[in-house]
Amino acid sequence: MRGSAVKSFDQDTIHDLRVASRRFRAALELFYPFAPSGTTATLRKKIRTMTRMLGRVRNIDEAHLFFQARLENNAPVSSTLFESLSTLRSTELKRIRKFLVAFDHHSLDRLVRETVAAINEEKIASQNRFSLLAYFSDVSIRLYLPIHKQMPDSLVSAHSSVRHSLRIAIKKWRYFFEIVAQVLDRDYGDILGQLKAYQGILGQMNDKAEFKVLLRDVKLSRSEQEKLYELLAAEDARLIAEYVTHVELKPLGYTFLV
Repeated sequence: MRGSAVKSFDQDTIHDLRVASRRFRAALELFYPFAPSGTTATLRKKIRTMTRMLGRVRNIDEAHLFFQARLENNAPVSSTLFESLSTLRSTELKRIRKFLVAFDHHSLDRLVRETVAAINEEKIASQNRFSLLAYFSDVSIRLYLPIHKQMPDSLVSAHSSVRHSLRIAIKKWRYFFEIVAQVLDRDYGDILGQLKAYQGILGQMNDKAEFKVLLRDVKLSRSEQEKLYELLAAEDARLIAEYVTHVELKPLGYTFLV
């Protein structure tokens, strides 16, 4: 994916690389107790840097799609906005290209192979008092706990920071189930569908917050910026109402199929 991103830099390729880096980090977090500490620390740092590096250009692309679908009847604002977003994207792509070209994937590959080789049945047994299934169950409970704690406060309109934290917690629990489903050969389709739906709504709300940050770097008049902020505020209000309804109709409870 890194190689494809260097060649094309299209929206889907960059997004896929960013998601892949997050899933890799989730797997690393899950198995780090059984892996050599030195290699996991290095891998964490390298992949976290990549994830963060790709975040801003993804936000720019999503902002372009969002405003493009809603500003067709406001040509002057659209023209200035999209030109500015295009300039911001070009700047980000230069920074990302430099990073990805210099990224030492050969060294990373060696570290991953060493880490995988060290994670064997004997290693797991020596560092885990219980079975691997019991370990996964414990991790699942710990991942669900922040979701349980933050869900009530997330329904308050003004608590955007809580919804941001909840979105991250839900995403981590989702990645956990995606990994464990393959290890245990279990079907977690129902809970994964639920988590994806929650993550989708909360992700859209987080996008609107990121768009507001981007607008600070866009050269528009005050009245033009206010129109865009009003548009974002209206969309945010709609999403919050949708989210509250979703929680009421499809509450997210704890589950772990053994």
